[in-house]
Amino acid sequence: MLVYVINRHGKPLMPCHPAKARLLLKQGKAKVIKRTPFTIRLLYGCSGYKQPITLGVDSGYSNIGLSAVTKDKEIYSAEVKLRNDIVKLNSERRQYRRFRRYRKTWYRKPRFLNRKKPEGWLAPSIQHKLDSHIKVINQVKAILPVSQINVEVAAFDIQKIKNPGISGVDYQNGPQKDFQNVREYVLHRDNHTCQNCHGKSGDIILEVHHIVSRQIGSNRPDNLITLCKTCHEKVSQEKLILNVKPSKEFKAETFMTAVRWKLINKLREMGNTVNPTYGYITKSKRTELGLPKSHTNDAFVIAGGTNQKKIICSVFYQTSKKM
Repeated sequence: MLVYVINRHGKPLMPCHPAKARLLLKQGKAKVIKRTPFTIRLLYGCSGYKQPITLGVDSGYSNIGLSAVTKDKEIYSAEVKLRNDIVKLNSERRQYRRFRRYRKTWYRKPRFLNRKKPEGWLAPSIQHKLDSHIKVINQVKAILPVSQINVEVAAFDIQKIKNPGISGVDYQNGPQKDFQNVREYVLHRDNHTCQNCHGKSGDIILEVHHIVSRQIGSNRPDNLITLCKTCHEKVSQEKLILNVKPSKEFKAETFMTAVRWKLINKLREMGNTVNPTYGYITKSKRTELGLPKSHTNDAFVIAGGTNQKKIICSVFYQTSKKM
């Protein structure tokens, strides 16, 4: 266990042993400013001796692994679990906003051309995760004099994941080619037949149903299924449960592809020395060291860790106010 130290001007110093921290607190030369992780602030002038510290960041969609290492040991290790409810919260906010406008500004004519997305715009759920990466890195820099940051980046070919044999013009000839919209494709894919009763209800009206709610799901064909109006109403009223497994989502892969360089460029704009690395390098080095797969072990390897003494990591659950 280590105690993190900052000087009286708020600048981070090298961490110290708990015994030394207790002595400083007892003598009135320091005060506690944070308990998780335990951090003290010196009350007297001290420039402090600093060593080169490399921070490894295992960026991800749901978890962030962090590890700070020096030449001799690991001095910080943490896993941050990110929240995944931003899409649902935004859906709720949109619903409240529409109800409010309907109650108070029902007389106003609709306006649809008064909005535009700024350059570099990201979906709110992705932007939140990108901001969270910046936030947790800055939190580490606030208690440690980090000299270099190593970030693992990756790019994923979603179509290649779905169809490993795809190549060339096949990328332009997707399953929805020659269909006017997604609904038309889903009806054709399901042979214009209710996928629950298979026409036994006698209802000729067909509707497209979201397997996972539109609040948190998507309009991808994999998340849509054809139902007759009778079955659709039963599902909506929770009188019928469909025996359909949700399709695999690629939110994590999409996030990594969209923000991999945005994260590095943003850190560089803030004056950090940032070096990118890649997953295959991390995996090979982790295998050589005989470490089990985990976000903190990956971050340790990304930071350049080899035989440094490791510490027990902390797990933080990130929470923030509703958007």
